[in-house]
Amino acid sequence: MTLQTLKLSQIIPSANNPRSGFDDASITGLAQSIKQDGLLQNLVVFKPKGKKKNYEIISGERRYRALCLLQEQGALADDYEVAVDIREGLTKDEKLRLATVENLQREDMHPMDEAEAIALLLGSGENIDDVSAKTGLSLGVIKRRVALADLCDEAKAALRADEITLSQGEALTLGSHEEQRNIVDGGTNLNASSIRQRLTNTKANVAMAIFDRELYSGTYTSDLFADDESTYFDDFEQFLSLQEQAIENLKAEYETQGFSPVEIVEGYDFNAWQYRDADMEDVEKGGVVIRVFANGRVELHEGLVDKALDRKTKEETTGNPFVEAKSKPTYNRPTLEYIAMHKTLAVQCEMVKNRRIAKEAAVAQMIGGGDWVRKIVLEPHKALSHFDNEAAPCPAWLVIEEEAKILSQLLGKDLQAMNGDACVSLIKQHGSPTLWYEAVKSLSDDDLDRLHVFLTTLCFGQGNTDRLDTNQNSLFNRVAVDLGIDMRNHWYADEEFLKRRNKEQLADIVKETGSTRLFGTHLEKFKKGEIVKSLAKHFKAIFENGATHEDEQKAKDWLPQGFLFPAIDPDKNQNNEDIEAEAFEGYSEFVDEEDDYAEAA
Repeated sequence: MTLQTLKLSQIIPSANNPRSGFDDASITGLAQSIKQDGLLQNLVVFKPKGKKKNYEIISGERRYRALCLLQEQGALADDYEVAVDIREGLTKDEKLRLATVENLQREDMHPMDEAEAIALLLGSGENIDDVSAKTGLSLGVIKRRVALADLCDEAKAALRADEITLSQGEALTLGSHEEQRNIVDGGTNLNASSIRQRLTNTKANVAMAIFDRELYSGTYTSDLFADDESTYFDDFEQFLSLQEQAIENLKAEYETQGFSPVEIVEGYDFNAWQYRDADMEDVEKGGVVIRVFANGRVELHEGLVDKALDRKTKEETTGNPFVEAKSKPTYNRPTLEYIAMHKTLAVQCEMVKNRRIAKEAAVAQMIGGGDWVRKIVLEPHKALSHFDNEAAPCPAWLVIEEEAKILSQLLGKDLQAMNGDACVSLIKQHGSPTLWYEAVKSLSDDDLDRLHVFLTTLCFGQGNTDRLDTNQNSLFNRVAVDLGIDMRNHWYADEEFLKRRNKEQLADIVKETGSTRLFGTHLEKFKKGEIVKSLAKHFKAIFENGATHEDEQKAKDWLPQGFLFPAIDPDKNQNNEDIEAEAFEGYSEFVDEEDDYAEAA
């Protein structure tokens, strides 16, 4: 390298400097250092072509700005000359690469500038190992920075202006651009942990749906204003199923329009810098990335062309490093609800038979509200309607429904004929309180006691049905223990439960229940749907007819830990928040194998 000198007036800043922010105080401090000790490091500049006279800075703009400040202050002469390394024949990309590497080697570069500079280097074809070697940054830091490069413009601006911290910016990468904007626009009162929790919550609002709302048959929860952003789907499982089908339809529609390839990617596995925009002048249509987040939100990116990047670079930077690595939970969210509903119906079934305990629980509910506030207001537990769409009602529900029919007849009402299920209709009746009072007055003391217990029993059940109730002191578990409930008397592994298990889990069930004779020695040759249907039929026969030999007795005695009172969490190293955050992943795994199941069905 041969150094030359140029007048300061012959040098101009580059319009493409990766460093977008310059701190005035820092420049002033650097100017004072240069004034005292001189310029200790030269500038690197690009020689102009043709008649252009000004040399463009490749690296050293901070030093240039400090020199200009000294010149303005009169500390340097107007014709002050600067030591420079002049480069010739560089392309735009080469100039950018040199400037980026030089900036990254300095410690005072803003993290957001680092992020975009690294993304530019990798996007131009630099190998991730080379970038690490040239900049001195570890692979871990590079991965963390390129994740920031995909923040929305508003989040980038807020981070660059220090309106949000680096940890808040990293947490924002877990959400879609729309979600990021909503959080940034709402102010910076959320810490990184709160942002992370908000973005990984599986709650889905109506605005997220890309399917026809008429296809959804569940209920909604709305706040006071009840707009789409604050109206939520109560049946998250049904929402995900409809959303997934709509995503597949959208993919097929894009392919029909000539976009190629059309990719569906997890939200965390998308890096915009790995793509370039299609060239419209060359009539290049490009592809589409359908980005799907854990809560079901969809983000579309059209007209993209995948850059030819080094394979290792692509593998190392795919996925978000801020997503906590967790083992997949044994039970996903829909399965947790399934378990809670069955256990609730089993407890209600036994409470109908043991009125003393039922009345004790009822009084406790009325005074203290049970596991959640009920007080005197009666609301049937959602377990009563959770299995409405199943072909065969579960055994415990049949017991409860029969009791409701008897009581409705004692009141002189055929509630089932009037409103469908008698157990729900009995507690949802409207009309004149006086007329109902007259109907109740006609009951004997025993029948009145029976009705009172039954009405409160219908409201009793497990609270927080999206998680396992492992608290031995919860009212639900205390009542279940006093009733001596064994779920083997109320539940068997049906298709609804088994189809939520993956093939590895199904193989464990086959082994644990002594059901290997159903499949011989080649279980792996059976499709998931075939295994589910065979096991469900087997367990149902044993439940209804009893065990006839040792293997069947083993199946009859089998019970997953989640069905105990209190439940035992097989993922005891994970807390409930971890389980909720992974719920969509477990559901996705079930959906991935749904085609096999549908084919077998």
